[in-house]
Amino acid sequence: MATHPAPDVWEVQGRQIDLPVKIESASFAGALWRPSRTAVDAQLEQYGLRSAGFRDGGLALLMLVVYREFVLGTYDEVGLAVLASGPGGPGMFTLELPVTQGFTREAGREIWGLPKWLMTSRAHVGGARSTLSMSDGDVAVMDATIQTGHRPLPIPVPLITPTLARAEDGPHAGRLLRGKALMRGHRVRIGRGRGTTFGWGEHPMADRARALGMDRPPFATISAERLTGSLGESRAVDG
Repeated sequence: MATHPAPDVWEVQGRQIDLPVKIESASFAGALWRPSRTAVDAQLEQYGLRSAGFRDGGLALLMLVVYREFVLGTYDEVGLAVLASGPGGPGMFTLELPVTQGFTREAGREIWGLPKWLMTSRAHVGGARSTLSMSDGDVAVMDATIQTGHRPLPIPVPLITPTLARAEDGPHAGRLLRGKALMRGHRVRIGRGRGTTFGWGEHPMADRARALGMDRPPFATISAERLTGSLGESRAVDG
């Protein structure tokens, strides 16, 4: 189990992690959907939360990230999140966060309460056309192609995201944690979902995605050839 010997200092598997962790080199692609708030509520009920959104529409995000030169390692990550209403305001609540390395799995679960689990993947992420194929052991979970516009924006784009997570285990077990991801996208491309496809397998994460309408075309896509930023401490906001 991770230890917390000092404020903003954690130790995981004998390695010290100082917060905030700096992200210097990653690539990102994502797609956005507008599921009904009823569909989002069904996914959030077990965590004691409800959907946030506009009128009857919620918000769901699928993101693909390839991390390089990072204190938590070099790995791929796939996130499934929805916009939730929580103490202190809305935030993106992470439902699933599979990764390809064991160290970041433990650090993510223990420090930030994130639902990380181990997957295998083949990824090319960050340009006008990003692709990823992921499996859980021998079970295929997803094959994705995310298409954006071909011309990148001329300036970096800030991507500041309030986050929520319900810790399943570790020091924060059972508690709702609020944090903030302070990111900046470089050579960002935006699209309208044309040419974007998701093939979902027979897996609990795939079932969640289908329940949120992620087997239909997204309304928007985004990619960043380079993603930089920081992730600080997540604080308990209940219990």
